[in-house]
Amino acid sequence: MIKLLVVDDEIGVCDVIQKTFSYMGFSVSMATNARKALSIFKKERPKIIFLDLMMPDVSGMDLLRQFKTIDPSVIVIVVTAMKDVKAKTEAIACGADEYIHKPFSHNYLRDVVVEKIKGVLDKGGQMQRPKIFIVDDEVGLRQSMRAFIAPRFECDIWEAGNAQEVLAKLKTDQPDIILLDIKMPGVSGLDIIGDIKKLSPEARIVIVSAWNSGEVMSRAVEMGAEDYISKPVSLVVLGEKLRMALLSMGKLVLKKV
Repeated sequence: MIKLLVVDDEIGVCDVIQKTFSYMGFSVSMATNARKALSIFKKERPKIIFLDLMMPDVSGMDLLRQFKTIDPSVIVIVVTAMKDVKAKTEAIACGADEYIHKPFSHNYLRDVVVEKIKGVLDKGGQMQRPKIFIVDDEVGLRQSMRAFIAPRFECDIWEAGNAQEVLAKLKTDQPDIILLDIKMPGVSGLDIIGDIKKLSPEARIVIVSAWNSGEVMSRAVEMGAEDYISKPVSLVVLGEKLRMALLSMGKLVLKKV
């Protein structure tokens, strides 16, 4: 899970960014002063920092320099109300990777993060095609999901029609995301969540089921599932869930449809 740090003395701004990216699956920390920001940074080593320049105790520009001195590879995105060209020029000279004015668009922030993460991973040769497993006994649904996902996301897709198939596959292959049905012949999806987490602890499990019971959803989450999509499946919802999950993992590459 990719770590983010939000540094801003306005708690409202911190909350907005924290909620936006936590919902996408990122691990987000917040700091309203320089001392706390440096403490979190040294301990957690986030990959991305959202930094305000107008801080109460230390200049945001000085804080930017310290972040870059400690870890030159950290992505620092300045988010500030300062719109003068001089401040932007100085921030870029100090190592800022992006300069965004307040008020900002959530979608723009998200897109900036996507590009910055992709750029870093590509540069380091770390970008790998994510693997998505579709586990459902309905052949038609598996085919529909594959037909929707394949043209939109750079990924490898594998299908299984029952619990035994996926458990056998996990002994030799590690997926990033598993789209898992609950009601399948033999062993249910709920019954294998624990086994999946043991065999593939990093995999994101998204339940795809016609069972809309709150109790079933809660149980699935308690056992290790991270999200839930109700049947009949909305392909728009499926696409957004995959987008957010892959984004937070630093593996989102969209194709041009």
